Amino acid sequence: MTSTLTVVSSASALASAAAGGMMFVFSTFVMGGLDRAGPQDAIAAMRGINAAAQTSATFLLAYFGAALLAIAMGVMAAVVSSPGRGWLLAGAVLGMAGAVVTVAANVPLNDGLDAAVATPEVWQAYLANWTSWNHVRTVTSLVAAALTMIGVVRQ
Repeated sequence: MTSTLTVVSSASALASAAAGGMMFVFSTFVMGGLDRAGPQDAIAAMRGINAAAQTSATFLLAYFGAALLAIAMGVMAAVVSSPGRGWLLAGAVLGMAGAVVTVAANVPLNDGLDAAVATPEVWQAYLANWTSWNHVRTVTSLVAAALTMIGVVRQ
């Protein structure tokens, strides 16, 4: 089981790093670029991005697959006595946290943007809230990757 745990943990770390990278891109320049386009164009573009994300099997598999791998790793780490077990469990919790934030915060904000009349005030509120929660997703995913790799190395 330890070698299987190592494989699953390594895959989880890579998937979390990739998920964190996707969120990092949005936090650091995509949202700023949209903001520069002006509220009407930014809202239209973000609505398009959200629609594409909801229907992209590749994105959904990459992003939520990271959370599924974190869950699998967490379950395995919980039942196996391993020197890196605590690191893996911490990585699993943070690896799932990004998906929880997505479902609990970012998706409702996206749904609200879809239903709203496009105004500068709507865009500014969305931009501030969505980006703040996206920072959380970025950090949780990247820290999950780091903690998981520490756990892998300590096995």
